[in-house]
Amino acid sequence: MAGLVVFKTLADALRAGYQVYDRTPDGYLVRTRTKSGWAMALVTCK
Repeated sequence: MAGLVVFKTLADALRAGYQVYDRTPDGYLVRTRTKSGWAMALVTCK
């Protein structure tokens, strides 16, 4: 089972191939397309 990926900066997430999906109170929700569908991750900016 895969875990939740958490990035410390938005630049790190974008470099890893993620795109911004939504804004959260602490940062961003990002996503990337995989063979199985969408993979979600968090970016914490605080």
